[in-house]
Amino acid sequence: MFWIKALLILALLGGGSLLAWALTDKALHLTSGQEFCGSCHSMKPMQASFLRDPHGGRSTTGIQAECTDCHLPHDSTVNYLWMKARNGAWDVWKEFVLGAEDVDWHAKRARANEFVYDWGCLKCHNNLQQGSELDNAQFVAHKPYFLGTIDKTCIDCHRVGHTDLERNLPSSPLAATDG
Repeated sequence: MFWIKALLILALLGGGSLLAWALTDKALHLTSGQEFCGSCHSMKPMQASFLRDPHGGRSTTGIQAECTDCHLPHDSTVNYLWMKARNGAWDVWKEFVLGAEDVDWHAKRARANEFVYDWGCLKCHNNLQQGSELDNAQFVAHKPYFLGTIDKTCIDCHRVGHTDLERNLPSSPLAATDG
């Protein structure tokens, strides 16, 4: 009788763990794309420009990046989940409690490398180092990056992900007070 109870408890724990994992995975997926991120008013310009970009809505390969592919670190599951929770909580607080009208999106755009992680680029462009060796111009451009002799990130040289974003961003809050 003891073994039956122990097996039943283990089966319930295993089933509960699988269900928790499946629900967590579904929640992470539902909150990772432009549909979710663009549901906030302040993110509408980013959503619109993403949908015009080859990495987003204008993809010719059928592959579309998710917001979290570029804007969250993927170095470890723990860090990914921590940053997703932390950034998500801040974004909700800023949007619905503090108000996002005072965000200077142009200044943030100038510091884009602080908000974009190379892992997202290298996930899809996973053969970049070997491919660059076949093209002299690419090789010369990417060699310092792969050797680690520069501090630049992918986004420092390649403005991708949000086509014509600056055109759609609201004016700087500081510009409104300068007049």
